[in-house]
Amino acid sequence: MVKSQYGFTPQTSTVDAMMALKEFVQESINDRQYIVVISLDVKGAFNAAWWPGILVSLRNLRCPGNLYKLCVSYFNVRTAFITKNNGKEQRKISKGCPQGSTSGPGFWNIQYDSLLNLEYMKNTKVMAYADDLMIIVKGTTQEEAENYANIETQKAAKWARNNKINFNDQK
Repeated sequence: MVKSQYGFTPQTSTVDAMMALKEFVQESINDRQYIVVISLDVKGAFNAAWWPGILVSLRNLRCPGNLYKLCVSYFNVRTAFITKNNGKEQRKISKGCPQGSTSGPGFWNIQYDSLLNLEYMKNTKVMAYADDLMIIVKGTTQEEAENYANIETQKAAKWARNNKINFNDQK
């Protein structure tokens, strides 16, 4: 697993993320390369964590059977109550991490790590801080860097579709 998540991770901070970015950019400048930085934010982050995606990630990480079954049970038959003018309504839910829970950040990282660990090109660095994602790509020409950036962005978009997550186009 690649060390790319700086949020909800012990002993890491925004300073660590910025220093890793600075190091990658400085190396690219020293090599006289062009850099493209793409910044994405997950829309609704914790509310968007899709449970089947988390469970697939747990399987891929070879989570011990007893812990996997506990997570399946945790996500099974969850409901939310919505208060409206004419009373309460109960709805079945299949995504979201309870905010304020101790497991929420861990479940988010498990799902988000599958994005961070996609097969990116060697000229690409992908970093996250909580639900914010940066894709940094370098190339020998501006056109090459832009082409690589488009390829890498398509990978992130495909991952988002497969995991029922949207990036916030307002940010």
